[in-house]
Amino acid sequence: MNISKKKLFLDTKDFCENYIKPIAKQLDEISEFPKELLKPMRELKLFSLHYPKEYGGLELDYETSFGIIREISKYSAGIGLLYAVHWMAADVLMKYGTEKQKDKYLKDIVEGNKIAAYAISEPAAGSDAAGIKATASKDKDHYILNGNKYFCTNGSLADIYIVACKTDEEKGAKGISLFIVEKDTKGLEITTVIDKMGCRSSVTTDLVLKECRISSEDMIGEQDKGFKIAMDGLVGGRLGMCAIGIGISEAALNKAIHHSNNRIAFGKPISSLYAIQSKISDMYIRLEACRLLFKKACKVRESNKDYSIEASVAKVFIGEAVNLICYEAIQIMGGHGYVRNNEVERLYRDGRLIDIGVGASEVLNMVIGSSILKMNSVD
Repeated sequence: MNISKKKLFLDTKDFCENYIKPIAKQLDEISEFPKELLKPMRELKLFSLHYPKEYGGLELDYETSFGIIREISKYSAGIGLLYAVHWMAADVLMKYGTEKQKDKYLKDIVEGNKIAAYAISEPAAGSDAAGIKATASKDKDHYILNGNKYFCTNGSLADIYIVACKTDEEKGAKGISLFIVEKDTKGLEITTVIDKMGCRSSVTTDLVLKECRISSEDMIGEQDKGFKIAMDGLVGGRLGMCAIGIGISEAALNKAIHHSNNRIAFGKPISSLYAIQSKISDMYIRLEACRLLFKKACKVRESNKDYSIEASVAKVFIGEAVNLICYEAIQIMGGHGYVRNNEVERLYRDGRLIDIGVGASEVLNMVIGSSILKMNSVD
């Protein structure tokens, strides 16, 4: 299927204006994702963008594909987050799944007929993913999964979960395996819906695994080799977080500009004041830098090279930038920006996730620093 990138973005914008914008505030208030949006999303091929045609994809470049998340996130960052995590699971299946697993699951995920989730984190294991306690015990040609998962994005919406468990509790990161678990599997229970600060249109839940019996054919990769695969999936998730952060920043800057040009104080628009001009300039400069770092990370991924450093650098910078841009947008709007019925208040809360989710900035700074030092070590 050939598709014009310009038409894709125009159709996405129309979808956002007609379907998301009228209910974005309500979704934030009730912390829900309306399942009726899935049908028009599928019709627009929004789940399928950068995947191979053999699995129902459009084979678009990554900058275009993640640019769609960016556009959606201007209206609702939580809905943008749905895609970012859905694609993490799809990427892992695409790269590491067996042909049988791809035939069974991937086409439905790529076309959006089934929603995917990524279940790594636990109550005592977030950034330290190697510290997970959930277990998978071998029983002939099956594995029995037990444990609790936390912060599962798309939790109650998903049909398919990529779940990390310890298959050797003594080996730490070297004893982790990944499994495909379907929603109707006996022993899988979706429990608490987590009441988050922002991105509330993305439903986040706890999962409980109780004697959950999984076929050995639904293990992704080899036993005890799942940690590296899981971390690889997170790299794509960081690119998704970058796109969400830029979308939030663009929306906040646009709101600040509109307010500056229309708010009259001391007999003239506040945009004539140097203090406002300086803030707008700083916000714009940071946003331009975000766009360039995001573009670079997409280009490196496009070349099929390791883009983990580029994605991490972009995410750390964008995480800082989105918080500052949203802060300044509220500052420019004063009391108008502080009230709940103004969109920048929601943008500010949504943006706070970017330097926390899919790798906290503090952890990524360690990863970046150690990698740069290793690449430039002197014998």
